[in-house]
Order: sequence, then structure tokens, then C-alpha cells
Amino acid sequence: MPNKTSSPTDRTVPGDGVSLHARDWGGDGAPVVLLHGLASNARIWDGVAQRLADAGLRVAALDQRGHGESEQPAAGYDFATVCRDLELALLALGVERPVLAGHSWGANVALQYAAERAGAVAGLVLVDGGFIGVADWPGMTRELARERLAPPRFAVPLEDWLARAGRFAPGAGRGGWVRDFLRAGVDVDDRGVARSRFRFDNHMQVVDALYDQRPSALYPLVGCPVLLCPAAEDELAAAKQDAAERALRLLPDARATWFEDTMHDIPLQRPAELAAEVARFVKEATNRG
Repeated sequence: MPNKTSSPTDRTVPGDGVSLHARDWGGDGAPVVLLHGLASNARIWDGVAQRLADAGLRVAALDQRGHGESEQPAAGYDFATVCRDLELALLALGVERPVLAGHSWGANVALQYAAERAGAVAGLVLVDGGFIGVADWPGMTRELARERLAPPRFAVPLEDWLARAGRFAPGAGRGGWVRDFLRAGVDVDDRGVARSRFRFDNHMQVVDALYDQRPSALYPLVGCPVLLCPAAEDELAAAKQDAAERALRLLPDARATWFEDTMHDIPLQRPAELAAEVARFVKEATNRG
């Protein structure tokens, strides 16, 4: 990738009755919009987005409702509302027919958006999400899903929370972008104690929506190229293998790139490799017209 040539602008854009935050790298190339996962935020994409922008693409990353610097209402975490948020944000950003890249829950949002809006998306990148429904996990029930996907309740000194950055990508040390990602996910009280910014009840609304979504029913409705980017190293690896193979059969135009020796948070752990893969896919997808 070329040397750094651009930096993002933080913008407020409208959603469906809520103000959303976006990081906008600008640019005149093919548009790429990046969606984070549950209890995450747009800054998880900083290591990927900068590389995509430096490769000449038009790049923006969105804080979905309740996350990062976006407003957090008490409702609206169903897919219909979150996709309407995305639709309005894209209009405000002046982005048409982007490649949507989503991580985890963000991949499920991107999939739902593309399936319901024919022709609105030039391509989909599903990063360790969007190809295995929560209800399809082995032995899963709604009650078990709510138990397994409930957020941890924590209250820790901010510096202890930020020290977790060292587990992830190079450059994640003091002052690095991974620390910025971690800081954007918490509220800090006047004693310096950090707690999750995304509230428990809202988190559980997303879990219920994920349980009710059936990705395989959406695949035949997707009319754009799709890139699956599964992480190979976790307890769901076998189930993901089966789900990815099913997705490749049912999606009209899809391929997969597996990230070996990598766990769920690929944008944190392998930003350079993921950016290179996304950039190649954007070129392929947009050259098809």
C-alpha cells in the first residue's frame, strides 16, 4: 500500500430519528463503507480504512446507533431500523452503490441491507459474520443465545482497559489506534472507571434480532458479488466451515478467503491483510459495472 496520504474527518450524519457519527476519509475512488460489530465502534476499522484510503478508495466508517459517538436511543436495534439508519447515512455522505464491508453483527446488517435493496450495493464483504445465523449454532436456543451473547459487565480503571490494546495489531501501544478504538467503546466516570458505553438492554435487543435473522434465506436476494472473510481459529470453526460452504452454494456470486491463525476480531489482528483483500475485491466488484 502507498504511504499515508489522507486522514479522516469526523462527521455527524442523520439516521432514522437518531444522530450518527461517521469517520470519513473522503476520496474520489470506488466507495467503501465499513460497519462494526456488536458492542464495537467505527474505530475498529482505522487500521483497514487508512490503507484503503491510501489505495485511492472513497472510505467511510459508521458508528451504528448506540455505539461509539452515535446517539443511543432505547429502541431501534432491529434490522429494519438499523438498515434505515444506514440508508440515510449513505445519503448524507453522498455515497452511492458502495461496497459494504461489515464485521460480525455489521456483516449481518450489510447482508440484510443488500438483500432488501436491489442494486443499492456494488459488493459485500462479510468479515466473520453474516454467513452463520445465531440460531444455526449447534444446540442453540433463544435463551442460550441470550446467555452466551450477553455483554460482560465490567468496571475497570481506564488505563487497565486501554492496556488491552497490546494484545492486538502492531502499533497498538500507547497512543495507537487500537487504544482509540477501546476508548471509544466506554464511558468513564469522574473516578476514571470505564464501563461499556452500549447499554445492556440495547445489547440484548441486537442479540434477539440476530437470533431471528436467517442469513441463508437472504442469500438468493443478494444481487452483488460477495467476499466471505472467516476467522479460522475459534470454537465455532467447524460450524463456520459448514456455514461458509452453504453460503457459497446459495449466494449467486461469492468467494471466500479464510484468515488462518486468526480469531474473531480480524480488523484488529490482521488489518494489513484484510485491507489488501478488501481492496482487491473492490476492484473486482466495481470493474463488473
